[in-house]
Amino acid sequence: MTRPTLAFVAPWECSRAIANIPASPRDDVIVVLLESVAKGASLPWHRQKLVLVLSAMRHFADALTRAGYQVRYERANSYAEGIAQIARETGAGRVVVTEPREWDMQEELERAEALLQSSGVPMVRRPDRGFLATREEFTTWANGRKEYRMEWFYRDMRRKYNVLMDANGKPEGGEWNYDAENRKPWPKGRAVPAPYHVEPDEITRAQMERVSGWAARWGSADSFGLPVTRRDAKAWLERFVTERLGEFGPFEDAIVGGEHELLHSSLSSMINVGLLHPLEVVQRAERAYREGVVPIASAEGFIRQILGWREFMRGMYWQLMPGLRTANALEAPHPLPRWFWAPDGEQWDDTVGTKCDMRCLHDSICQVRDHGRTHHINRLMVQGNFATLFGVEPAALSRWFWAAFTDAYEWVELPNVAGMATWGDGGAIASKPYVSTGAYIQRMGNVCASCRYDPKQRVGDTACPYTLMYWDFLAKHRERFVNHPRMAMMVRNLDRIPEAELVQIRRQAADFRASALREHG
Repeated sequence: MTRPTLAFVAPWECSRAIANIPASPRDDVIVVLLESVAKGASLPWHRQKLVLVLSAMRHFADALTRAGYQVRYERANSYAEGIAQIARETGAGRVVVTEPREWDMQEELERAEALLQSSGVPMVRRPDRGFLATREEFTTWANGRKEYRMEWFYRDMRRKYNVLMDANGKPEGGEWNYDAENRKPWPKGRAVPAPYHVEPDEITRAQMERVSGWAARWGSADSFGLPVTRRDAKAWLERFVTERLGEFGPFEDAIVGGEHELLHSSLSSMINVGLLHPLEVVQRAERAYREGVVPIASAEGFIRQILGWREFMRGMYWQLMPGLRTANALEAPHPLPRWFWAPDGEQWDDTVGTKCDMRCLHDSICQVRDHGRTHHINRLMVQGNFATLFGVEPAALSRWFWAAFTDAYEWVELPNVAGMATWGDGGAIASKPYVSTGAYIQRMGNVCASCRYDPKQRVGDTACPYTLMYWDFLAKHRERFVNHPRMAMMVRNLDRIPEAELVQIRRQAADFRASALREHG
């Protein structure tokens, strides 16, 4: 009798477009999906993130069962113990897994492999079908380079997949990048489109009710409305392309109070859980451009997020791990203020603080609390910018992003946080820290108008903390950046500030940090 093969499906492989399973059911293959108690308890995960993953897994398991596959859906203490236990129970001859996306899963699979070896059961690793560059390809691209820059990698990926390329092998439209056209604030008086929403079915509602009672988790599941099936994810993609992609580019950096989506797609949550393949998303956006429905600036700006940043971040994650977890080039010493967990001063972890009174930061955190997501400018230039200027240890901000966002996994959030947002890696990923005064936030959004702080003020009771801490940041790191090709001009602007005012800036910035940390633990 043939011993069966176990095909382990990770929580981010929730469709046949991604999972390493046979194209059709086989008598000798058992598909295994596991809920890990240890993973579920490792961070205070947002309840909407838990609903997305758990419901997508259960829907996929049900779909496979209906299609005739043999499926084992189990809850285990850990992935390693669950795999080993099911292998023993089924008398498996081998276990097939996808190469891990996260460092923790790599360690789990190594533990599982050791447990299996004691029974003489081999583990077979296969490439991750959810990316467009293999880890080996990225390593080959990175080897020997003095600098890792997404732009150069992105161009190679465009050539590899012939995306937005003309018949002569040149970039469509004559440019690789149309960022200069994509920096408009949201027009005053223009209505904001309602966020997309998929009505939860019975399976999803059961998971919403289930996680609502879990302690030490964040946010509410009540407003959950993301797709949890491949069919609904494809419909969401189609709706985005036909309704919003055309204007996505010009307004992708805009900020509007209370709006977590604007013209953004939220497709990263679906791609990263495996409901959509990145190439189908890229090709659908390109087709919209080829058909004349979408301008090239919007198509290119959207495609770059997937074909460029997503692939680059995954490659850099493995290039820099495990050191990326402790990277702190600017020696930022502070914990994450409690505002990030309790923007309204609500109870969190047995403490109650005061309400975050910075309108932009409060609004962006509330969006994450209420929806498990917000768009990328809120992530980078509001949340990340604040943490960098405040001096938050990159690992502390990383844990919040990992736990709080429905699309966040360590392979994508950690290089974005430790590399791009906080410059913790010292410039391996981004050539300069992404820091700004409050003037940038004021220019790109409408939130400053209702804030008690003035982005133009450097000192005083109404000085915007972003502006205050920006100048303090430059003063603190003057020697590091005075000759930096992209920071030197900003550092030289310190010379325009009177010495007495700079002393006051630095004192007031220190007082602000002390107050925030005293109130929020």
